[in-house]
Amino acid sequence: MQVLALGTAQWGNSYGVTNAEGRLSDLRISELAQTALNLGIRSVDTAAGYGNAQERLRPWAKEFLVTTKISGASQETVATQVSSSLTELGLSNVHACLVHDWAALSVEEQERSAKALTELQRDGVVNRVGVSAYDRIDIDRALEAFSELGCVQIPLSILDQRLIVEESIIKELTSRGAEVQARSIFLQGLLAAESKVALAQHPAVRNFHQWCSNNGYQPLEAAVSFIKGLDWIETVVVGVTSAAELEEISLAWNTPIQISNVDTLASQDLSLIDPRTWVKL
Repeated sequence: MQVLALGTAQWGNSYGVTNAEGRLSDLRISELAQTALNLGIRSVDTAAGYGNAQERLRPWAKEFLVTTKISGASQETVATQVSSSLTELGLSNVHACLVHDWAALSVEEQERSAKALTELQRDGVVNRVGVSAYDRIDIDRALEAFSELGCVQIPLSILDQRLIVEESIIKELTSRGAEVQARSIFLQGLLAAESKVALAQHPAVRNFHQWCSNNGYQPLEAAVSFIKGLDWIETVVVGVTSAAELEEISLAWNTPIQISNVDTLASQDLSLIDPRTWVKL
């Protein structure tokens, strides 16, 4: 069964191209955590690279299944990073730990990170180990490096359908029992509502919003319903800046609409679908 996970990138950084709130206040974080629990959301996504997000999550961490991330290029060992994350979170173990910068690592760094995380998994410190990936190449390398690949987080949206056509890699992940998590389902907010930022004028984004208007869909419900139709996705990470946004997503999640012909919306333009290429706006 698919589940929502509360993203925490905005808890420690001013994350998101459409984020006008900046780094969230203590009050806003408290409201979000409590709202998530009230809505039945029991998974959360965080990272050592999200500023002090893990520390700010600590009061509620025991209520959630926590996925966190570490850096494979850090001067600190993987074990030290995981230990620091557990201390900040106030936990003795986490649901999953992923290599955050997997795509940027050398093969040697990838193998070293995979081995270190696997050892921690066997010690019971983490339940699942894996990577935060961007494309098929990242996943292929993870399948080679990890003897027990348990979790892969991928970017996926109604505009970014690159990995959907990679049926063989999806079958390989599911056959191994790996949990597939989806992130960026709203492209940092571009697909959730009309926006005035420059990227919102990209032809693919404008086409999506026009498609929604022509078919009587709300953009947010269309973006959510697209993901809900992919049964191989187990966890869907959503980043929000208010309790109202989370409630709106939860409503769309629990009442998905029927949509069709979504393949016509797919974009291959990496300057849009890969946030690593975005200039700071």
